[in-house]
Amino acid sequence: MDPLVFFTQQINLGKTLIKITSSDNATKLANGESTKELIERCCKSLKGGFKASWWLPNGHAQTIYSAMANFSEDDPITYQRKLLRLPDGGTVGLDIHPSLSVKLPDNSPIILINHGLTGGSHESYVRNMVVWVNKPPKEGGLGGRAAVVNFRGCASTPLTSAHLYSTGSTIDLHTSVLYLATLFPEAPMAGIGFSLGAAVMTRYLGEQGDKCKLKAGVVLCCPLDMKVVTYGLDSPHPLTRLYSLSMSHKILHSISPHLLPSSPLSHPTSHLHIHLPEILSLTKSIRRRINLKASKMLELVACTVGGGSELFPFETLDGFLSWSCPGNWIGKIKRPTLAISALDDPIVSSACLPYKAIRESSHCVLATVPQGGHLGWFEGPLTGKDKHKRWHVKPTIEFLTAILESHLPEHVNQIEATKVKNEGTLDWVGEVG
Repeated sequence: MDPLVFFTQQINLGKTLIKITSSDNATKLANGESTKELIERCCKSLKGGFKASWWLPNGHAQTIYSAMANFSEDDPITYQRKLLRLPDGGTVGLDIHPSLSVKLPDNSPIILINHGLTGGSHESYVRNMVVWVNKPPKEGGLGGRAAVVNFRGCASTPLTSAHLYSTGSTIDLHTSVLYLATLFPEAPMAGIGFSLGAAVMTRYLGEQGDKCKLKAGVVLCCPLDMKVVTYGLDSPHPLTRLYSLSMSHKILHSISPHLLPSSPLSHPTSHLHIHLPEILSLTKSIRRRINLKASKMLELVACTVGGGSELFPFETLDGFLSWSCPGNWIGKIKRPTLAISALDDPIVSSACLPYKAIRESSHCVLATVPQGGHLGWFEGPLTGKDKHKRWHVKPTIEFLTAILESHLPEHVNQIEATKVKNEGTLDWVGEVG
C-alpha cells in the first residue's frame, strides 16, 4: 500500500474506544451508586472515546508537542499567591484563582491542583484546567475556585527546608487542604493531579482514607509504579533517552538556584551535602549532562532529600522507589477517584498500570485511552482557536460535576482542628493536637 494512502487512512479513523477497569464489588456511595456506575451515568466523554489531532497522531508527537509548543497566549490566568509555612519549616506556594477577594457562593467547590515534575501554576495544562474549574456550570465548568499547590522550591516558591518534594511526600498538599478547609468551611473540596502531582494526590487520598477532606480525586498520567517508570526511562531507545535527558535536566535546573551556600540544601546538615560536588560538576560539564539519566538524578536528589529526615536518605534507589510508589495506596482510598492514562504514553507506560489493585479497589476506576501521550490529549485542528483543545478536561469536569451534584455526605472542614496564624507575608498552618 502506498505510504501516503496508509497515513491518510490512519488519521481519518474514528474515535478510539476507552476501557474502564474497576471492581465488581465496589463500595456503594451514599447515593446508591458505585464510582463506576456514577461514571457510566455522567461521563459521556469516556463513552464517546477520543480521537487525537490528525497532526499529532501518536504518543510521541502528543508528548513532545505538549512539552515544547508555545502556549503563552492560551488561558491567561492571574493568580493570588499565598505562601504557607509548613510544620516542618518548608514553604508551599498556593496560587488561587479567582483571588480570595472575589466573592463566590459559600458552597462553591474548591479544586486543588497538583502540577507535574518541576512544574507549577504556569504550566499550560494547569492553566487550561483552572479555566474550566472557574467557568460557570452553564458554560460547562464547575463554577469553583482553583488552588494550585506549587510544591516547595517550584515556581518561585522559596525553599526554606533542607529537603524537597517527591511522589512520596504529601505534607505540601495536606497543609494546603487544611488551610483551604479553614478559609472555606462550607465548600466541598476535590483534587486533580498531573503526572508526579497525580502520584502525590493518589498517595494522599490513600493516606487519609475515610478521614480525607477531599470529596473526590482525578489523577492524570499517574506513574502508579515508580520502578517501571524510572527504569523504563533508562531504555536505549532514542526518544526514551530524550525524555530521560529532559527530565534529568529539569531536575538539575530546578535545584540549581538552591545550591548556593546560603541555601538549606547546601547546609552541612542537609543530606544532599555529600552529593553537592557531583551535582555541581554536572551543572558545569556539557559532556556529563548529555549522558545523564533520570534514574541517576533521582538517586542523587530524590533518594536523599525527597522528604523529611525521619526516612531520608534512602540507601538505594530501589528502596526509595518502593516506598514512594503511589500504587501501594490504591486499596486504602475511600473517596471516588478517577485515573485516566494513555496507553501510548511514552513516559508513564501501560506496563505501570496496576490493574489488579484497581479491580480490588472499593473507590477507584481506571480509564485507559489508546492515544494521548503524556500530558497531551490534544484533539483540535491544526489552526484556529481550538488548536490546543485538550480532551482530558471533559471527563475530569464531568466526573467532578457528578460528584458535586450527587449530594454525597459533606466531609466537614473542621475549623477547630486547624490553626492558621499570620507571620508577615506567610500564613503558618498546622493541626491542633
